Amino acid sequence: MKKVILLLTTILTFNSCQKAETSGPSEADKATFARNIKAFENHHVKGFATENLDLLSSYFADSVKWSPPMWNDNKILGKEDLMKAAEWYMTEFDNLTFLAGDGGIDSQSAYWGGSFYSELGEQTSKPNGVRIYGTWTATHTVSGATVNNKWYAVVSFNEDGKVVMFSDWMDVTGMQTQIEEHIAAQE
Repeated sequence: MKKVILLLTTILTFNSCQKAETSGPSEADKATFARNIKAFENHHVKGFATENLDLLSSYFADSVKWSPPMWNDNKILGKEDLMKAAEWYMTEFDNLTFLAGDGGIDSQSAYWGGSFYSELGEQTSKPNGVRIYGTWTATHTVSGATVNNKWYAVVSFNEDGKVVMFSDWMDVTGMQTQIEEHIAAQE
């Protein structure tokens, strides 16, 4: 009997160790996640920082679906609308800078992918859904006001590394409030 218990314990221990080792993301998924982060930094962040609309546009698929940060009755917009909005920001603001991870209580990371918990009960380690947290800073071109805006986005990449779904959230009225406060302080 002792041998049977010892054998069962050994088998269960071996199986639990084996499952623990294989439950994380694969090396290929880790590389894809890193590629997606670099695409965000090299196209999105750099596109705004250098006011290069073509660079920014190149990282979005032509079929991208965009849910903008302001309320619009939950209408899903496309690439043309997204690029018009980006062009507006580039016209209205200078020194557009993204501070990755800034603005949170525990600002140790800006990029997250996969999920262990969901109300749907599904778990995934897939790298093509990326959540991004940080703060955008800029200088309002006309008034010279410095604005800061906490920002959050959910970005879905396709296999070619292009963004196919993009939802972002920020307090768009907070930017106007900071500009108005700057102008009032100048008077």
